[in-house]
Amino acid sequence: MSVMEMGKLLGIGKTDAYWLIKKKPFEIIIVDKKMRIMIGSFEKWYAAQSHYHKVASVDLGKEE
Repeated sequence: MSVMEMGKLLGIGKTDAYWLIKKKPFEIIIVDKKMRIMIGSFEKWYAAQSHYHKVASVDLGKEE
């Protein structure tokens, strides 16, 4: 998933999304110079934490 998709999913802005990625709680890869969050790694992190909550449904297969 993209950084913006993660931000929408968690109800956080762009700056907070990149701040969270910088903490490296889940695996990311670079594809065509863009960061992508590994969904399995994200879900594992999400299940183990209690600060963030999913506030939106994000279609991970849809490009904007």
